[in-house]
Amino acid sequence: MKNRFFTLFISLVLMSMPVMAQNKTIIIMQDNTGLSSQSWFYSGSGNSLQTEEIKKYWNEDKYITAAAYTSNGWFVSMAKGTKWTSQYYNTNSQWPDSWVHEKMNEGCMITSLAASDNRWLVVVSGGTDYKKQEICGAPWSSLKEFIKKWWDEDYYITSIACQNGMWTVVMSLTTIYSGQSYFWATDTSSLKTKIKEKWDAGYLITALEYGGGEFFCIMSKRADGKSTQDHWQVNPSDVSKHIKEYWDKYYKIAYIGG
Repeated sequence: MKNRFFTLFISLVLMSMPVMAQNKTIIIMQDNTGLSSQSWFYSGSGNSLQTEEIKKYWNEDKYITAAAYTSNGWFVSMAKGTKWTSQYYNTNSQWPDSWVHEKMNEGCMITSLAASDNRWLVVVSGGTDYKKQEICGAPWSSLKEFIKKWWDEDYYITSIACQNGMWTVVMSLTTIYSGQSYFWATDTSSLKTKIKEKWDAGYLITALEYGGGEFFCIMSKRADGKSTQDHWQVNPSDVSKHIKEYWDKYYKIAYIGG
């Protein structure tokens, strides 16, 4: 079994942080994802994760490829075409540290991460392109140095979540990206401008979350050089109509943020 490196820092500051509910539904859709037969569902605000839906789609050989806690509750997308070999998830009021260690020792890596004000959803999968992972949960001031350190070791941000003002970042040693950048935006107008600048430089959106009153966007360059178009939408008025519109253009849900 290969060694798995796991770093976790959850500050006790969390206990004194005010509750800041996530209130966005963010959908990133892309072409050239390799995904097929995609399905999605959400629980509705304040409702529990729809575990029976996950089981149903697992039985159809689909895997969870995106998940978030949004203004529509727990929002999950599942699809074929990942080339993953197994998948598990854990939903808990506390960060499932022991469970994550156990699954990493079995060869799984975190592929989706989400959090409501009082519950985590951690999804791990086998057969990914990730060789190792590092995880840090802390106030943003501590995360900046963490990200820089692991960027220098050829790790990339592959999952993020915000809970009560605390950000958790998963960084993976992988060859799927050749570059990465992140930025903050206070509103959708400045977000649009900054995304356009990165699009023009050859980046695509790989994560977009809302927390502490700001958008946090991660954009990355594909190492394989394939041309990819992506579209982002915050709080679509009709989620089903929006997704179908881009499915008809051969886009797939690539990321869900809250």
